[in-house]
Amino acid sequence: MRLTNIHGISLPLAVWLLNDEYDYINEPNYISATSLLKSTRQLVLSRRVIQEDRELDLSDLLASRMGSAIHDSQEKAWRENGQAALRRLNYPEQVWANIKINPTDDEIAANPAIIPIWIEKRSFREIEVGGVTYKIGGKFDQVIQGRLFDTKTTSVYSYLHGRKDNDYAMQGGIYRWLNTKLITEDHIFIQFVFTDWQKARARGDADYPQTKTMEYPVLLPSLDETEAYIRTKVEELLKYGEALDEQIPHCTDKELWKGETVFKYYTDPAKASTPGSRATRNFEGDKVAAHAFMASKGGVGIVKEIAGEVKACGYCPAYNACKQKDLYFVS
Repeated sequence: MRLTNIHGISLPLAVWLLNDEYDYINEPNYISATSLLKSTRQLVLSRRVIQEDRELDLSDLLASRMGSAIHDSQEKAWRENGQAALRRLNYPEQVWANIKINPTDDEIAANPAIIPIWIEKRSFREIEVGGVTYKIGGKFDQVIQGRLFDTKTTSVYSYLHGRKDNDYAMQGGIYRWLNTKLITEDHIFIQFVFTDWQKARARGDADYPQTKTMEYPVLLPSLDETEAYIRTKVEELLKYGEALDEQIPHCTDKELWKGETVFKYYTDPAKASTPGSRATRNFEGDKVAAHAFMASKGGVGIVKEIAGEVKACGYCPAYNACKQKDLYFVS
């Protein structure tokens, strides 16, 4: 893999960005919970990319390293300062004195008063599909008294539009499927840390998050629904594992992180073809409303359709092997 530093990131940050301590598992029939959330096309084609042909820029690592840093510091806080923090939060002694991080079965049996705090616990479960046994695995963030917590560093936009809610739900569903004894509540509690939060927006918009962090519960699918999803995904990987590019289903608009098509109304048609010209009014995803507005102006002007931008391809490890991306990008 070729490493680039297009934006000239400094040495101190570069060293941090290249430090990856994640405990990857490389087994033939292992599939991670997060992989199951990716498109079948991405999973199949990424295996066909020659690693030497891949290119990675340091800037592409920023989001994942920031997320990892927060997760690492959360785990450290529980391990080194959990009891002290609970005391400062006025929890009673019978609570803070009995918390135990990732206790063993023997420790729980020996002390019924233990309150387990499960952090970054990896679990596995086998499933047979097409006569082949696969190992499904995943490592959740935190489980406390049956509640599943997952921290997400993301933009406010992601929360406001709820476009990843289905992914959050299925991710939590898979973790519960892997840990039915530990995860007993039917929601995953997303802990948002917003990377672009604006205090001024919060003051003037009641729908905007009022703090830089917030908890957001998402209902989990049932265990049966979760297993059906897992089986379907594995069946697709088997079906298309050796298929030609043209035979593999295309990624959906959601999987492509495709923006909404915008219909721009211009009072002066000439401006529609002039770079940098602003439309008189924009209509996001609503062609009818755009033409109705033009009609209200006596039919004067023009409505121009601007397709939503595809963003996911630029981050996809299958980019070099995928022909679908050629529909959106010119080489």
